[in-house]
Amino acid sequence: MPSTKPYASSAPELTALTGSGLNLAPDDGAAPLARTVADQLGDRVGLVGALGELDRQAGAADVPGADSETTGVGWDAADAGDRNWWPQGLTTSADAAAVPRGGAPPGRRILLSAWYAKQPEHSGAATRVSIVDLDAGPPGPRYAHAVLVAPHRDNPIHSRPVKVHAGGLAWCGERLLVADTRRGVRVFDLGDLVRLPTGTRRWRGFRFVLPQCGWWRAGAHGDTRPLRWSFISLDTTEAGALSLVAGEYARDGDDARLARFALDPYTGQPLQPAPVEVVRTELASMQGAVRVHGTYVVSTSRGPCRRGRLWTGSPGLGPWTRHERALPVGPEDLSYEPLHRRLWTQTEYPGRRYVLSRPLPPGVRPGARR
Repeated sequence: MPSTKPYASSAPELTALTGSGLNLAPDDGAAPLARTVADQLGDRVGLVGALGELDRQAGAADVPGADSETTGVGWDAADAGDRNWWPQGLTTSADAAAVPRGGAPPGRRILLSAWYAKQPEHSGAATRVSIVDLDAGPPGPRYAHAVLVAPHRDNPIHSRPVKVHAGGLAWCGERLLVADTRRGVRVFDLGDLVRLPTGTRRWRGFRFVLPQCGWWRAGAHGDTRPLRWSFISLDTTEAGALSLVAGEYARDGDDARLARFALDPYTGQPLQPAPVEVVRTELASMQGAVRVHGTYVVSTSRGPCRRGRLWTGSPGLGPWTRHERALPVGPEDLSYEPLHRRLWTQTEYPGRRYVLSRPLPPGVRPGARR
């Protein structure tokens, strides 16, 4: 079992900041352009249509060093070893169900995984999302890749690749939220998912395209340093409430922050520009975070040779608790599945890429929103 240790006593506790100066403003003006681009590119099949045409085979995988309560999924051989495409953010249909008219078919467990290209010129694409049907099989989960594009205002309107690190995903109803490190959140409508015609040359190796339909633009005023949007997740564990958790990667942890923004639980849209909570963590190399009944659970990485860690803590209630050997090498984003009280994450290094699910670490109050 992973060991649990308090963080070094000399390190600061979780510090709640006031007067943060951060803000987030929705802009859905690109929605009509997204529909135009979708109609130009091919057939709008949406997520449901794409699930019937998944062309890649995943399978169960033994995650090195994991305990018996951890389950793993491995990509096919080409994706597992690809040195151009690197997996980052992820989200599941458990997030989608937090908002009425969620975008996942009832009773299907779907996972969405983001990848960024280190050399986008190889395929003309820079960011993709894998659509994974966890309940397909036998012999196991099936998946397909969709390239992310953004409408470009021109005459005529056309599209160009979305170029983001995509360190965080959140599936909010019918919308897919993608972290954009410097600008906030890019918004995609999964109903706009397009199947490309056979023989299409522009997006080599892809069957599906997903056009951007909006922004949640991040900003800061005064002397506040803008938030680095390295990862995001949804908090669905407070009755009658919904919030977006965002955080920033910092190699040494100096001034690393988490910010939480209130969302409308019926529409999934931001309720106000200012965050309802900002926390200074001082944790080095944060890769993902979720909030479960008021407790933050954070993943941190330690390079290509050492296993990742989980940390748990609540502002004002003492220092972080460190959970050693809780994650494999190279952990990334986190997502929480309330019904089964489990965390989801994935690892990034070629030859050691897994999607995995594990129980909450000790000390986090379990339970589901409903």
